[in-house]
Amino acid sequence: MNEEEKVLYELSTMLMTNEKREAEAVEGYNEQLKLIAKAREFGNEELSVFLDRLEEETKEKISDELNHVESLYAEYVEMTGIQPAED
Repeated sequence: MNEEEKVLYELSTMLMTNEKREAEAVEGYNEQLKLIAKAREFGNEELSVFLDRLEEETKEKISDELNHVESLYAEYVEMTGIQPAED
């Protein structure tokens, strides 16, 4: 493997590492949504207004992370030329 191939391999590996990190962020946001739902059980009306906003913003963050995952995945496929297996 020459130097260029090594750098490209390292770059493709970093793309997948970053994709994993984005997926981990989604996992954390899902945990946050669970806690928001649990906090709603207290029935506090004032808190409910905040929780509505927090839930909406958390879902928006998940959406952003999913876009990043898709982008990183597509970049990896383009860079390596490796296509996912068709089942």
